[in-house]
Amino acid sequence: MGGKGQIREVIFKVQVDRSNIGLINAIFEGYEHVAIVRVVDKKNSIMEIYTSSDLKDIAEKIIEALKKEYSVAIRVLEVVESA
Repeated sequence: MGGKGQIREVIFKVQVDRSNIGLINAIFEGYEHVAIVRVVDKKNSIMEIYTSSDLKDIAEKIIEALKKEYSVAIRVLEVVESA
């Protein structure tokens, strides 16, 4: 378990402006099978973006594109990879 080459779960915990939650959901839905997005703390606008280790780079690129192309204020608080 957790050996080299094994696909693992990756969770990006991010904080966003509440007004951008819908946009972030829509963008990730458009990239089918890359990630699942959910709001975990509505009061503080914290979301978790669930992906796999083999799609982590794509999810990171989407987050960066949200910042640059859509001017979305999105701050990565934590990235957790399962062992």
